[in-house]
Amino acid sequence: MRGTLLLSALVSVASLGASQSVDIGKQIYSSSQESVFLVYLNDSTGTPTALGSAFLVRPRILITNAHVVDSGTPVLAVGPVRIPLKVLRIDKVHDLAEMSVDVDLTSKPLSLSTEHVIPGEQIFAIGNPEGLEKSISQGIISGLRKKDGNDFIQISSPISHGSSGGPILNTKGEVVGVAAAFLDQGQNLNFAIPVSYVKALLEAKDEPRIAFNLNESLAHAAELLDQKGKTQYSDEPDSDYRKLSDELLQTVQEIVKSSDNPTALTKVACYGTHDFDLIDLGIEAARKLVKQTPTSNNRALLAYVLFDRAQYADITAEFSAAGSDNQKQARAQQNQFLTEASATAALTVQAAHGNDLLLADFVLGGANNSHGDIANAIALHTRVAVGDAEICDIDLTEQSIRNLVNENDAAKRPEEAEKWFKDYAARYTPEAYEWDSEGDRRAAVNDNATAANAYEQAARNTYYSYDYCYATRSNYAQFPRNDDAILKDGKLCIDASAKNTVKGNEKYFSDAVPIVDNLLAIVLDDRGVYQEALDYVKESIRARPDYADAMDTEATIYFHQQRFPECESVETAAIRAADGKYPYMQFRLGTCYFSEQNWPMAENSFRIAAEADKTDAASAFNLGLCLRRQGAENDAKIWFREALTRNPDKELREKIASALQ
Repeated sequence: MRGTLLLSALVSVASLGASQSVDIGKQIYSSSQESVFLVYLNDSTGTPTALGSAFLVRPRILITNAHVVDSGTPVLAVGPVRIPLKVLRIDKVHDLAEMSVDVDLTSKPLSLSTEHVIPGEQIFAIGNPEGLEKSISQGIISGLRKKDGNDFIQISSPISHGSSGGPILNTKGEVVGVAAAFLDQGQNLNFAIPVSYVKALLEAKDEPRIAFNLNESLAHAAELLDQKGKTQYSDEPDSDYRKLSDELLQTVQEIVKSSDNPTALTKVACYGTHDFDLIDLGIEAARKLVKQTPTSNNRALLAYVLFDRAQYADITAEFSAAGSDNQKQARAQQNQFLTEASATAALTVQAAHGNDLLLADFVLGGANNSHGDIANAIALHTRVAVGDAEICDIDLTEQSIRNLVNENDAAKRPEEAEKWFKDYAARYTPEAYEWDSEGDRRAAVNDNATAANAYEQAARNTYYSYDYCYATRSNYAQFPRNDDAILKDGKLCIDASAKNTVKGNEKYFSDAVPIVDNLLAIVLDDRGVYQEALDYVKESIRARPDYADAMDTEATIYFHQQRFPECESVETAAIRAADGKYPYMQFRLGTCYFSEQNWPMAENSFRIAAEADKTDAASAFNLGLCLRRQGAENDAKIWFREALTRNPDKELREKIASALQ
């Protein structure tokens, strides 16, 4: 009986304790949850990329973790409304941040405890784990810890992603700590930052360790930008490049948020023109400048950074899959930024002069180009090209001359394009891709010597090594033909093809190398180097079995070697591969038969060639010779006279006259 009564008493006490705990939890939640907020962290485009918790400690003042605000630009979530937050102070050592909001919140600030916590003490955590707003959990103080000279509170209350920055409350509803971290591999090993550090942060005025320092931030940003430029690019989150990028982005974000200094904002605007990760912050800084001081200088800067952003969107669209959502989004961004850039530049023109006016002209010229108004683009860029304009250490004169080369090319003004390219090459050092474009432009107007030189310049860059193939073709197309250059560039083309590791260049080589092999064979055949010529032409045909021109070259080599049956066989295959399109192939076949004194077959080939090409005097003359060999004297004379009407050269005219006599 006593045992039963004792057990009943223990059960009653336990039930009473649980009921009291539940009641305390209800009270804590009821009095505190309105003071705890969900915080989103946006990237430079305004897209939320992370979340955390924060709580009100004074009117318009909130506390969270430093690592929370490091994740992006913080905004306060109040129902469906998003309210911008400003970071006032950061204590990196204790992972705390003080933020302000520019609206009055109806919530009451939470009280900060003045008592020391002890292990075993009951606590409650309110936060937003995984975005589940205002979740409460119960636990105890598991221990008091020290690390690197700083105090931490170990708690049993679970902390998940999104809970960081939320308050840890005692049974009176007072803040005793700030949820900060948990150990993934340990059960309930969660930690909070003691409230004493929160008090120190709130009481600090301009303490260097936690206060924003513009000069230090600018110097740090410049150092990070320099280090990033020297670091190998990587998309890996843990790479040095990405870590530098993230730290640089956070530093520059702080400058834009915390400073109204015109020099600092100008620097940030220019950072965006050199590092795309900062381009949207650069636009934000330039807009802030114009809002503060709407001078022509500030407007010109804003116009340029907006135009630069539009250009990047254009590049993104070009490299996106046709019709994809990415391409559509990039085109929409391009139009948006280009429209704003044009409007800002137009406003600048009204009051600008000197460099500011040239800068506005440059932007308007670029906008006209994008809209297809090439004539006005040329006029505006010409003004900049003959002036002396620069911005953010960028030579706009150089960029304008580059634009004029391409714009005149697009306007079908090849000589104007060439004039500007020569001007550019005389003043600057063209990149490999610019030499490549120059080669294409000059080849299009049959300026083959200039085209060959341009392709050779481009091919010095390994990426453009396929341009040795195009240089070979341009050298062949020259008159007189540049045989030495054909052999040199052709062999470099074949060597570059064998060493190529750029997947995107495989098609260039596969298309060009068989042609180059054939051209090398032609030159070597003309020089009497028959075996090497055959090696090259056979390689050409191996790569392209239907390559009629290469077969014709092979037949010519056999003819020169007096291997007439092989000449006849290969030339017949060439005619078949070309569907009989080229009369000169029939002429070549006729010469092979003629050399073997196969007059009927030679007559047939020369007749086809002579009737297909009414200007071909040689085929008509040879046809007459074949007819004479077969005793058809009258028919032979008819073709001799026909050959005379086809304007033969002096040597052939004498042969025809002799045959008629």
